Amino acid sequence: MKAGIFMVAVAVLFATFCPATALAAEEKPDAAVNASTKDAFETVSVWVRKQMEAGGRYSYVAAADKSKVNSELDDMGKLLQARGDVDHMTPDEKKEMFVKQTDVNAILAKHDNERIICKNEAPIGSHIPVKTCQTAGMIEARRRNDVQYMQNARARLSGGN
Repeated sequence: MKAGIFMVAVAVLFATFCPATALAAEEKPDAAVNASTKDAFETVSVWVRKQMEAGGRYSYVAAADKSKVNSELDDMGKLLQARGDVDHMTPDEKKEMFVKQTDVNAILAKHDNERIICKNEAPIGSHIPVKTCQTAGMIEARRRNDVQYMQNARARLSGGN
């Protein structure tokens, strides 16, 4: 009987951890900015800028990061405007283009509202962790809503005295 319980426990542990590793491998985000020609880059650049507006995929990018993304996109556009495509760039220009693309993609990946974040946490009153997953956009919207609620509560309390 104890061996049967042990096997069930091993099976539960295996089922719990194996899908998580498979899921983690699939969750690698695609690069948002990856264009090698002037025309392809222009399309991507317009899309990224639109997605950084309210309601877009990257709407929670901080103002400083948004400014950096726009500046890097402008610089990459100038490089492609001068050469037409990456194949005609000098090695230094290719390196500069790669660094700028990497910087932009890092900022966008960090603030991607569709990025899935999973946590294993034990609920109150239990020692058994439960896996919960939410999008980064849901988490940020909740955080902003909580901050707004606290500010309103403080205003009501200070206004009532």
